[in-house]
Amino acid sequence: MGSGIAQVLSQAGLSVLIVDINDELVEKGLANVKRMYDSRVRKETITQNEADRCFALVKGSTRYSELKDVDLVIEAALEKIEVKVDIFRKLDAACPSEAVLASNTSSLSISEIARATKRPAKIIGMHFFNPAQVMKLVEVIPAVKTSDETVKSVLELCQKLGKTPVRITECPGFLVNRLLFPYINEALHVLQEGHFTAFEIDQAAVAFGFPMGPLALLDMTGLDVCTSVNEFLHDEYGVRFESAALMSHLASKGFLGQKTKAGIYLHPEGQPTSKGEEKKLNPSLDKIFAELKARGLAPKEPVHSGQPFDVLRIVLPMFNEAIFALQEGIASAADIDTAMALGTGLKRGLLTVAEEKGLAHCHEKLELYRIAKGERFRPCWYLSKLVKAGIHDFRELTSVPVAVK
Repeated sequence: MGSGIAQVLSQAGLSVLIVDINDELVEKGLANVKRMYDSRVRKETITQNEADRCFALVKGSTRYSELKDVDLVIEAALEKIEVKVDIFRKLDAACPSEAVLASNTSSLSISEIARATKRPAKIIGMHFFNPAQVMKLVEVIPAVKTSDETVKSVLELCQKLGKTPVRITECPGFLVNRLLFPYINEALHVLQEGHFTAFEIDQAAVAFGFPMGPLALLDMTGLDVCTSVNEFLHDEYGVRFESAALMSHLASKGFLGQKTKAGIYLHPEGQPTSKGEEKKLNPSLDKIFAELKARGLAPKEPVHSGQPFDVLRIVLPMFNEAIFALQEGIASAADIDTAMALGTGLKRGLLTVAEEKGLAHCHEKLELYRIAKGERFRPCWYLSKLVKAGIHDFRELTSVPVAVK
């Protein structure tokens, strides 16, 4: 991520200093940036002269003292709060008092990070999406004491970089990850019930408008990472993020996805799956399902209903979480659709579900799933309020609801 962000900044004509903990990692970071420019030259998106000129703007160091003249620092270290707090203390001491210090964290508290410094007005979240040199979205997250001036300067910088910034009110998971994990998690709940195959679930998601299915995405991201994030969100939000047993069970067996060559699917090196080709399931899933059944965590004798998989089973939890975000004033309906399109590749606005089906239909389906599957499907009270008011979709609203700001 750090290398990708450095490439984006340098291509915009900004001088960049990569700081890491040892010379080997600094050199690796610089080599990554060089590869990104070489790739652009091969693809003829820039000339060799342009690439050389931009790469010359990138330097490396292991010393915080070399940050004494910077205007902005973007931290992209390990996703652990204690690591980030320690880094920001050091940055606060090394950087000019007017410098903005940003964190690329995907979920951790910006306000907690800011508390570790003497410049809370200059601390902000800048969550680039991976790969940073390709993805257009940047979630911009002010902390409790972040100044309007800092927010304005970061939003303007994102636009200069050719990115689309979406301002998010700070909350656990911010926006995209908060909405994405109920979708991934519910897909695992469906899979462990045994009524539908992984391929059927993923195919339905792609047909809905996602670039890949939730289970393929899970394997790409990593079962260990997803387990950790979902447990964090469960601690923060409660039953809506109740983890499917299959997630942690796979992770505990070492099936982490692409990084270990097996997760839900098999990922043999040098054998990429062609578009539309059915991926090969991890053969160890049968044994894992048997273990879950023995523990009462999966049906003893699942039977396929004969009906096609209803993609709303996995989309509605995401939709419901979007309504919670609206209710809390985390983002506007338009920004939610923008963030999901640019952050996940969703080819349609998430909230167009309401435009097509109606809010009352979405509420009814959530209620039916709540009765059948549990409290993680309980409709957001704001959705209930809109249904009672006879609102059909979000285009009828004239303002953004704000419960917490």
